[in-house]
Amino acid sequence: MKFKTLLSATAACVAAATAVPASAATLFFELTGGRNVTFSLDSNPTPDSSQTFLGEQAAFNAVPGTVNGVATTITTISFGTGIFADLSITAPDLGFTQFSGGGPLFSGPGNAPVFAPGTFQLTNAFFPSQNSTLVISEQVAAAVPEPGTWAMMLMGFGFIGGAMRSAKRRQKVTVSYA
Repeated sequence: MKFKTLLSATAACVAAATAVPASAATLFFELTGGRNVTFSLDSNPTPDSSQTFLGEQAAFNAVPGTVNGVATTITTISFGTGIFADLSITAPDLGFTQFSGGGPLFSGPGNAPVFAPGTFQLTNAFFPSQNSTLVISEQVAAAVPEPGTWAMMLMGFGFIGGAMRSAKRRQKVTVSYA
């Protein structure tokens, strides 16, 4: 009995120690209205460059995405607060484009931006009559259990099987002929 208790406690400790913490949520960015651009970033990514000049700015280089439905690598995506453009994008088949008027698209400093889901109305800086909408939403990924979860689940199945097996051994059948 003590051996089983020691074994189960050891297995529980190993399962807890091998658990991997979940990563930050992935956000899906979709810009529509004249220019259709989509890409994904973590909710609190580390930018390739940042600066503070009249506001905060965070830039990301070589981001996989789509421009007008065609898969491409977006050259640069720059988010800013308190500066001329809230969003600047440079990509093949798009050129350089700036959008403003949507309010701050992230919180925190430029070197550690935190994005939150939401819908933002933007104006194209080069074509003010072209309004665009930026929707930031959480990207739903298939749920994959962490290694610790798998270990605990398998351990639970083992305990259930062991309990069922020992219950069969303990049964005593008495037959009486009267």
